[in-house]
Amino acid sequence: MNMRIISGSYKGKKLFLPDPTLTRPLRDYVKESLFNLLTHSKLINFNLVNSNILDIFSGSGSFGIECLSRGAKKVIFIEKEKKTFAILNKNIQNLSLEQQCTLLNKNILDFDFRKLLEPSVNLLFLDPPFQFNFLNELFNLLKENSDKLAKSLIIIHFENKNIFKFDNYLDILIQKKYGRSIIIFGKIKSI
Repeated sequence: MNMRIISGSYKGKKLFLPDPTLTRPLRDYVKESLFNLLTHSKLINFNLVNSNILDIFSGSGSFGIECLSRGAKKVIFIEKEKKTFAILNKNIQNLSLEQQCTLLNKNILDFDFRKLLEPSVNLLFLDPPFQFNFLNELFNLLKENSDKLAKSLIIIHFENKNIFKFDNYLDILIQKKYGRSIIIFGKIKSI
């Protein structure tokens, strides 16, 4: 199974997908809508060109690779599942994107998070797996680093069954529902 890059310099290139029981791929129509909002919404007002991206729970890397295709400067991919990480690595190598990427095969909570934010990260994309029970820990980590994230855009993709209170941590700019998926664009609330 594979998907394609929607736009930019790698438009039409195929990406390999990991086991669907391990990840929830970002469907093409959701990804297309997300990028339309990202590049055209006055509420978001974001410039992808030359930006630094942190793609947490990367899966196949489709979001971060789409960002690179559209002019982002660098993407840090974080994926802890080994088989999924191998697919991510394969996608990066197939497109010869190694120079623009850092691939990390670890749990996000095991990092010195402040170091990940050097140089400054313009956008964080979070696409947590179905059974992700550490959202409080992760968002407390984001909040602790609100000084570093003050100008960063945060995008979250999650299932509508998730009842986590994102608005406790984020000033929500846009929230959109696509079938079972919900996308939130927001900024971290300062401490």
